[in-house]
Amino acid sequence: MKKRLLVLLGLCLLVSGSLFAQAKAEISSVSALQRIKERGVLTVATGTYVPFEYRDPKTNEIVGFDVDFAKILAKKLGVELKVSDMTFTSIIPTIENGEYDFAIAAMYDTPARREVVLMSDSYMETGMVLVARKDFAKNITSLADCEGLRVGVKAGATSQMVAEQGMKDHGIKYTIVGYEETIGCISDLVTGRIDVVVNDLLNQLELNKVSPEVHIVSEPFTHANLSIAVKKGNEELMDFINQTIGEYKTDGTYETLYDKWLD
Repeated sequence: MKKRLLVLLGLCLLVSGSLFAQAKAEISSVSALQRIKERGVLTVATGTYVPFEYRDPKTNEIVGFDVDFAKILAKKLGVELKVSDMTFTSIIPTIENGEYDFAIAAMYDTPARREVVLMSDSYMETGMVLVARKDFAKNITSLADCEGLRVGVKAGATSQMVAEQGMKDHGIKYTIVGYEETIGCISDLVTGRIDVVVNDLLNQLELNKVSPEVHIVSEPFTHANLSIAVKKGNEELMDFINQTIGEYKTDGTYETLYDKWLD
């Protein structure tokens, strides 16, 4: 009797396991894009990086170049768009965990990011520059000129990595001061708490409009592609995003968005 019960239990477990595997296969066979369409919402993680993504001071809505591009993706899928802003360092982990469909945040395509998420084709090119106050007497044209200075960066972003590498490359030392958002760097630069800021060219061109006390003092000394991040394994969504990027580069959409947010 005991042996018979063990056999029956084994058969039940075998059948249950088979049913579970079948159900799992059926779920995985459903198109990732189809799941988004059935849900009716495309979820997006972003940060704060004028003019790519920021909260409109009048409406408190998240707006910007990247948000407009995300709207194009949502429209093509026929779903609503839900954008959530967060600290920059939180963005990639939320994509790894599958909390959002994708992230767009003026994010540089780097080997380190490609190790943990899928990165799209480039939707814009840019680079890092140095920024200083107009009344700052020291002649600065590169990180090699920053020895002994206080250099502001966005914590966890490419600007921090570039500043750290600059000390190694030039064999010098300066103090790196990290900020949650780039606007904090510029505010402290204006008041003299720091001497120089490492920032993205496109972002800085926008910040110069509201901070006339500062200016760009170097040519771009890095080259970077802005890309969209998707959870590894979700190649279908990435293919859809890359297809849309290709279209927007050729149908005039890129120029329209650039003129609206960056010109």
